[in-house]
Amino acid sequence: MGLLDVVRAKPDPMPVIKQTASVLAAVKQMLSVRESGLLILTPGGELVGIITEKDVMRLIAERYTQLDKVEVWEVMSKSLTTIASTATVDQALQVMTEKHIHHLPLVEGSKAVGLISLDDIISARLKKTEHEAQLLKDFIAQQ
Repeated sequence: MGLLDVVRAKPDPMPVIKQTASVLAAVKQMLSVRESGLLILTPGGELVGIITEKDVMRLIAERYTQLDKVEVWEVMSKSLTTIASTATVDQALQVMTEKHIHHLPLVEGSKAVGLISLDDIISARLKKTEHEAQLLKDFIAQQ
């Protein structure tokens, strides 16, 4: 399956927003379509940019003057999805996909023991695939 097949299977294969839209509108759209980024296109469909959660976080850190007055508990997610620290990478990926989340706390009982992100999983899978490919190459070279 190719990347385009994966993208076309999504409910909104190309989440876009006008470059004249407000950042608040972009954040609301990201939340409504469950995407962490939106493409910015010209009226003719040419790609001119992308806005992501990181861009919004950078903007908040640089320009928002009240962040030192808002306490974390006021904005934190309180309804948590967690996974046992003994779970597999595949199980974590399945939970993240089903719940549309990018971060998953690892727990042992009621105690947090770590945090895994979608990027962590992708990186681990890539390293494993590269290692397996190298083992196969080495095996073939020995034949």
